[in-house]
Amino acid sequence: MKSTKIIIIALYTLIVVCIGFATVIEKYYGTTFVSDNIYGAWWFSVLWAMLTVAALGYIMKQRLYKRVAVMLLHLSFVVILAGALTTHLFARRGSVRLRTNIPEMTFVDKDNQVEHLSFTLTLKEFRVINYPGTDAPLDYQSVIQSGDEEVLVSMNHIGNIDGYRLFQQSYDTDEEGVTLGISYDPYGIAITYFGYLMLFLGIIATLLSRHTQMRSLYRKAIAVAVLSFGMNIGAVANSCVPSVASDQRSSASLFTLHSSLPVVDAEIAHRMGTIQVLYNNRICPLNTVATDFTMKVAGSASWKGYSADEVFFSWMIYYMPWEEALLTNNPKQKGADERKAIVEMFYNGQFTKIFPYRLDNVVNWYSPGGQVLPREIPVKEQFFVKQSMDFLTEAIVTGQRDRAFEIIAKIKLFQRDMIGDVLPSKSKIQAELFYNMMRSQKWPVFLSLTLSLLFCIVMLFWRKRIIHSSLFTFSFILFTYITLSLGLRWWLGGHIPVSNGPETMLFMAWVMLLLTILIQKKFPLILAFGPLISSFCLLVAMLGGGSSQLTPLMPVLQSPLLSIHVMTVMCAYALFALQMIIGIYSLFTIHYSLEKLTALSQLLLYPAVFLLTIGIFLGAVWANVSWGNYWSWDPKESWALITMMIYAIPLHKASFGIFRNPRFYHIYMVVAFLAVIITYFGVNYLLGGMHSYA
Repeated sequence: MKSTKIIIIALYTLIVVCIGFATVIEKYYGTTFVSDNIYGAWWFSVLWAMLTVAALGYIMKQRLYKRVAVMLLHLSFVVILAGALTTHLFARRGSVRLRTNIPEMTFVDKDNQVEHLSFTLTLKEFRVINYPGTDAPLDYQSVIQSGDEEVLVSMNHIGNIDGYRLFQQSYDTDEEGVTLGISYDPYGIAITYFGYLMLFLGIIATLLSRHTQMRSLYRKAIAVAVLSFGMNIGAVANSCVPSVASDQRSSASLFTLHSSLPVVDAEIAHRMGTIQVLYNNRICPLNTVATDFTMKVAGSASWKGYSADEVFFSWMIYYMPWEEALLTNNPKQKGADERKAIVEMFYNGQFTKIFPYRLDNVVNWYSPGGQVLPREIPVKEQFFVKQSMDFLTEAIVTGQRDRAFEIIAKIKLFQRDMIGDVLPSKSKIQAELFYNMMRSQKWPVFLSLTLSLLFCIVMLFWRKRIIHSSLFTFSFILFTYITLSLGLRWWLGGHIPVSNGPETMLFMAWVMLLLTILIQKKFPLILAFGPLISSFCLLVAMLGGGSSQLTPLMPVLQSPLLSIHVMTVMCAYALFALQMIIGIYSLFTIHYSLEKLTALSQLLLYPAVFLLTIGIFLGAVWANVSWGNYWSWDPKESWALITMMIYAIPLHKASFGIFRNPRFYHIYMVVAFLAVIITYFGVNYLLGGMHSYA
C-alpha cells in the first residue's frame, strides 16, 4: 500500500512538473516543438497511463468502490483520459481550402499529408457579418454544399457532414475563398463527453453525499460565529496605508498651467459630447472618446478643473496652446511618447468619425475636413460633412452660443437621417455618460481599499456588533457599486463583462462580496477578508490599462459557453484567494483556534476545486464547438490543469496524513495560490498563448 502511494505521488508530481516545464519551453521553441516532443510524445502518454493504473489499484485496495460518489468522481477522469487517448490515436484532423463554386475532395492533415474525402465540398458563399453601423466583424459565415446538402459554418457553429466536422479558420482577402478546419473524431469525443457527464454527476453526488467530510467540516467551521479573535498585524497596516495615500497623490494632476488657455464653453462641450462617433469599432458618444483621450494625455479624466469634454473639444479648436500646455512643457513626463502618438491619432481624425453614410447597405463613417468622399454621396451631404465642423468652430470662437447649439443639433439630425435605425437610444447615451463618469474616478477604488483594510484590522482586534454591522453595510455598498458597474458594461457592451482580464477581476470582486454577504452570519470572519480581497481585485482591474474601454467581442468569443466557463473559474479563484488570506491569518494568530480556521478553509476547498474543474471542462466544450478541438495544451489551459491538480491534493488528506497538520495545511494553501497567480497573470504577461487576452 505504501509503495503504491509513493508511486502515485511520484508520477503525479512528475506530470505536473512536465506540464509546467512544457509551457516555458513553448515560449522559446514554439508550439510545434512541445506538441511533438512533450504533449504528443509516447512517454507523456505512458506517464498518464501509469498514473491511471496505479490510482485504480489504490482505489481497489482502499475499497473506494463502496463509496459510489467518490468512485464515480475518480472514474470520470479515467474515462476522460481514455477519450483523449482515443482522439490522439485515431482522430483525423487537418484543413481544407475552398474557393467559391470549386468542388474539393481532399484535405491536408496535421502532418501535411493529403487525404481524400468520400464527398465533395463546395463553397457557395462566404460573408462577413458586421456589428450594425460599424465595420467590426460580428461573425464569419461560410455556406458549404455537399451533394444535395447545404451546411452553414460560422464561428461557434460547426458544420457536420458524414461525421466530419468543419469549422472556420480564415478567409481570403477577396472574400471568395476560405480555409476550414476539418476533424473526424466520433469516438474520442463521445468517450470524452461521457467522462465529462460522469464528472459532473460525481461532483453533485459528492456534494450531496453524507459520507464525505464536508458535513463535519461545516459543523467545526460554524463555531467561528461564537468566538472572538485577534492578530497583531499593525506592521501590515503601517506598510499598506501609506502606499494607498501615495497612490492617491500620484493620481493628482500631472501638469501645471502657466497661463490662461482658451476653453470651449462647458455647456457647448457637454452637448458636443453627446454626438455619436465610431470609436473602438462601436458607436458611442464623443464623451467616451474625450474621456479616454484626457485620461491618456493628462493622466486623469479632468485637468485643472476642466472636464474631459472641455479638454478634448478645446484642444480640437485651440490646438496650439493646449498642445504646448500638455505636451511641449512636459517632455520628460513618463509616457510622453505614448501621449504624442495619441495626439497624432487625434489630428489624423481617427477619434472624430462622426458622419455616417450608408451606401449599398454598408455604413461608412467619415471625419470632418477635406478628405475625398465617394462620388455617390450627394453634393449637399458632402458639403455638410466637410464644412459643418468649421461652422461650429466659427460659432464657438465668435461667441455665438445659440448658433453652436443649432449646428450640434443639425449634426445629430444628420446622423439620425443616415443611420437612425442603428444609433444607440437616448437612454443608452445617458447611461454611457454616467458610466464614463464612474470609470474615470479612481478615488472609489482607493477609498474601498483603505476602508476595507482599516475595517479588517479593527474587526480582528475588536470584535463588536457595531463593527460587524458597519462592515456589512460597507460590503453591501461596495457590492452595489460593483454591480452597477458590471450591469452598465453588460448593457452598453451587449455581452456579459467577462471577456478580458480586468473585467474578470471586476467579476471576481463581485463574487467575493456576494459570498461575503451570503455567508457572513454563519462565518463572520469572512467579513474581515471578503471586502479586502474585492478591493484588491478592483485595484488590479483599474491598473489593467484599457480595462474601462468598451469594445465589441471578437466573433469567436460570441458564445454563452465562454461566459459560463469564465464565471465558473473566477468563482473558484475567489475561493482560493479567500483560503490564501485565511492561511496567512492562521500563521500569525495566537487567539484563534487553528482547528476552526482549518475546518473553514477545508470546507471552502471542496466547492473551489469542483468549480475550477467544471470551469476547465466547460472551456474544453466551448473550444470543441468553436474550433473543433477540446484540448490544445495552450499555456492557460495547462496552468489551469496544474492549479486544479495542486489544489486537489489536500482533498485527499486521508491518504496524505501531513495535511492533518493545520500549520502545514495553511502554508500549503498560501503557496498553492502562486499557481493561481501564474495561471491568471503569469501566462498573460510571460508565456502568451491563445488565452493571453484574459
